[in-house]
Parts: sequence; C-alpha cells; structure tokens
Amino acid sequence: MNELKSMWATVQPGTEEDLAGARRRLLNGMRPRRRFTAPRLLVAAGAAAAVVATPLIVATGTPAYAVTTNPDGTITVAVNELRDPEALEADLRAAGVNADVTFLPTDTWCAETPRFDSVDAAYNGNEVLTRGKEKEWRSFQATRVLSLHEIKISPEHIRPGETVVLEYSEMPAGPAPWRLGTWLAKAGSTVKSCTPIPRPTS
Repeated sequence: MNELKSMWATVQPGTEEDLAGARRRLLNGMRPRRRFTAPRLLVAAGAAAAVVATPLIVATGTPAYAVTTNPDGTITVAVNELRDPEALEADLRAAGVNADVTFLPTDTWCAETPRFDSVDAAYNGNEVLTRGKEKEWRSFQATRVLSLHEIKISPEHIRPGETVVLEYSEMPAGPAPWRLGTWLAKAGSTVKSCTPIPRPTS
C-alpha cells in the first residue's frame, strides 16, 4: 500500500487539454468500425454502375407493331394492336415503302370507294370479274399475309411512286382479330382519307 502511495505521488495531475484528448480517444474507441472486404467493395461498385445504366423509360406490354427489314430485301410488318397508324406509315417510309395505313373500328369500312386508282383489278370493285387470278395482281405480289398478325411486303413488286394501301378493320369475334385489305395505288394517285361507316350486314 505504501508503494502505491509513493507511485501515485509521482503522477503529475492532468491538464484540461489532456482530459479532453483522453475523452476523444475513448469515444473513438467505442464507435463501431465498418470493414469492407474487397468483394463487398466490388459488389457495391457494381450496384452503383447498374443504377446508372438503368434506362429512364421502361417499356410495358407488347408494342402495337413492329417493322423488320429482312436479308432478302422484303419487309415484315407485325401488327399486335390497331394503334398509331401514322407512326407505322413513317416506319415503312423509313424502310423505303410509301404506305397509307388505316385502322378501322369494328365492322366498318371506308365511305369513299374507290379511295384511289389501283394498279390492277384487286380494287375498284372488279374482284368478281378477275377472281382466281389473284397471283397475277401486283397488289397480291407486293403484299402477302403470313399469319393473323404478320404481312410481308416485297418492294421488288412496287414501282416508283406507288403506294401500299393497308386497311385493317377490327372483328367483333372469331379467330381473326381483324379484316385486312391490301392494295397498290397507282403512281400519282392520291389516296383519299377514310371516313368509317358501318359495314353492310347483307
């Protein structure tokens, strides 16, 4: 006990600055330390990069249509929904095809008939006179139906200045979602705007 008293007597009293420093060291020692191993740091960096790369606009649902240029020069048009015909016309124009696209409500057709001068008898009300000769029509050669949703356009059968005319009309029921009429308008022929009217039932 006497030895302890002798040692204590030799210790110099601490200043306020010494006490403040000791308090800081004590508090720092009590704080939890975050340790990151190399893999965790890489994961964090990767997550940050993924956030930056995330697109601002996320597409939802199926596109209304798609235009695909094939290696053989033909163009496939897939229509999933009768929406935005002007955009479809613009995309076909960008693919090298002048087109007039009309999306009609259920069981309607265009009031103005004929809307244009056709390159062959596939329009203008002459189908009955030439039925069975569809393969001779350039309208048939230029645009063919592949499935319920797809058609193929063959630009080799379309002459300069001619317009592919597509008329889609929704069906109320049945396996086919719509009726489709495809024709070629002569070069220089203006395709009139379509005014939908009820389709005759008889």
